[in-house]
Amino acid sequence: MVKVSLLFTSVFTLFMYMIPGFILRKTKLADDGFAKALSLFTLYVAQVAMIFHGFLVEFDFKVLKGVALVFLLGLISHIVFYLLARMMFKKAPERTRKVLQFGVIFSNAGYMGIPVISDVFGSEYAIYATIYVVWFNVFAYSLGRLIYTDDKSYISVKKIFINPAVVPIAIGLVIFLTGAGGWFINTMNQSTFLGETLSVVYKIIETFKNMVAPASMMVIGARLADISFKGILKDKYMYPFVLIRLLLFPAVMWVIMRLLFGIGFIDETVMSIVLILNSTPAAAITTIFAELYGGDSPYAGKLVALTTILSVATMPLTALLLKI
Repeated sequence: MVKVSLLFTSVFTLFMYMIPGFILRKTKLADDGFAKALSLFTLYVAQVAMIFHGFLVEFDFKVLKGVALVFLLGLISHIVFYLLARMMFKKAPERTRKVLQFGVIFSNAGYMGIPVISDVFGSEYAIYATIYVVWFNVFAYSLGRLIYTDDKSYISVKKIFINPAVVPIAIGLVIFLTGAGGWFINTMNQSTFLGETLSVVYKIIETFKNMVAPASMMVIGARLADISFKGILKDKYMYPFVLIRLLLFPAVMWVIMRLLFGIGFIDETVMSIVLILNSTPAAAITTIFAELYGGDSPYAGKLVALTTILSVATMPLTALLLKI
């Protein structure tokens, strides 16, 4: 069972990481390129290290079964969310509608979800959260870009699978399935030249992995400093968006998983991990894609920032479903 107090502490810690980015940007100590540079570091260095770190574990059939179930539930989550989202916000202006639909589908399961799962369940469960991110990237780089552009050329194998998250995950899976991860850990603990070398490599990977949460949240904090929230309380689309992303969609998946749990198809740990990943705020990529593909990027920034702030309360609240 998830300890709600521990989940709250973990999410609140991530929220506090936003503050330095906000202050640096507000005081002009960080220029316009600060958030972009930190985003690039997080995407191409820290995230890759986090993914590899998740797969450096002993091969275990029980773990493999859990990974397979999370993989399946990740697929179900994104299909359900996509189909529901495409029926929503149809009366909103086009550029706004695209942002709203994209934002309710894609949660911050990578940058925020993986660190939270590691804190709440232990670092050995990071592999579960990491495998969920496969479908996040597959859908975001295909159907997600389709939402913004209406360009069906994005539905291609190359564009879906060749990106900074799916490639290292594929390599990480090979490492896990071949037992190379277990060999790495066992050899690293030996008092040999090779063991000491691998120990140094592991510490480097772990250090970069630990930078994902503070770096990604500082980016959100810096972007939050540039956002004007004037008139946000009058926005008739903001309220349903927040409720759908943070509460309704996680609840929908909880109902589906509760049925699967009832027939013994999944266990409580798998259900808990997927529910937490589903309940994270709107993904930062919502803003990035809006900037790239003609969406309302300032509005997207508001959605990401607001749901991130409110998730401190809603994620522990959603976790109470697990007590039913």
